[in-house]
Amino acid sequence: MPIIEVSDHSFHFQEIDGSGPTVMLLCSTGLDSRQWGGILPLLDGRRVICPHYLCYPGTDSWQGGGEIDSWLDYMACEELLLSESGQIDIVGHSYGGFIALRLAKKHPHKIRKMAFHEPIVWGCLQFTERNDLRNEFGDVVETFFTENLGPEDFLRDFVDYWNAEGSWDGMPRERKKMWFKLREKILSEVRLLCYDKTPPTYYEGIGHPILITLSPESPPHQIEACRIVTGSLGDARIVDVPGGHMGVITRSEDVMPHLSDWISVEWEEDGLIN
Repeated sequence: MPIIEVSDHSFHFQEIDGSGPTVMLLCSTGLDSRQWGGILPLLDGRRVICPHYLCYPGTDSWQGGGEIDSWLDYMACEELLLSESGQIDIVGHSYGGFIALRLAKKHPHKIRKMAFHEPIVWGCLQFTERNDLRNEFGDVVETFFTENLGPEDFLRDFVDYWNAEGSWDGMPRERKKMWFKLREKILSEVRLLCYDKTPPTYYEGIGHPILITLSPESPPHQIEACRIVTGSLGDARIVDVPGGHMGVITRSEDVMPHLSDWISVEWEEDGLIN
């Protein structure tokens, strides 16, 4: 099992050997490398790496005191990025997009192209001209962090928010058990994303070719945040896809080809042919 060590924690990562520019897959909150099963056949022949975040299968649980420090996820992805020779491509979903954009900002020369399904950039909502969407997002944050909210109530709110009402209650028992095990880490990631105050100007220096797939079925404030960040990025475009925020899984056949095509590349022994 390949691992990297970060701040006294061992992080597992999936690794598939191949040629050409490495593809790093960055997962959503609550998910691991299994979420990318639909894209792997489309990346046939490419080297692929996919880190499992802190507390996720194969990776250590939190060893520190106090609240979980989810920033270790970024540090593990950074370590993995820097361990690769040459430039890589990144495909991310949700929380994974949040991490990838920070990698691109700090290490621009290590990254060639990026493709995201609905990255989380909620700090941009501070600058929306839509007060209704800003207020709507504030209500969501208040819901997630209601004082004395029970563990299952939080998970129900979170799962139903990204899917449809009743999604949590209809989830198979074994999958619920997995989510209960990850609850504290999921809460830590959600807190990091909800209270992020990164302004759109932060992203203006990121000039990599970027594709963002975005679903009209997603929460309106999520759509707004993605459109704001797209306007700040140097070379980004949006493609509308079906399926909502989780369409990368529930409508994989409609979403994954956009992501894989964006980072597709032919290569020769002496260099890349785009």
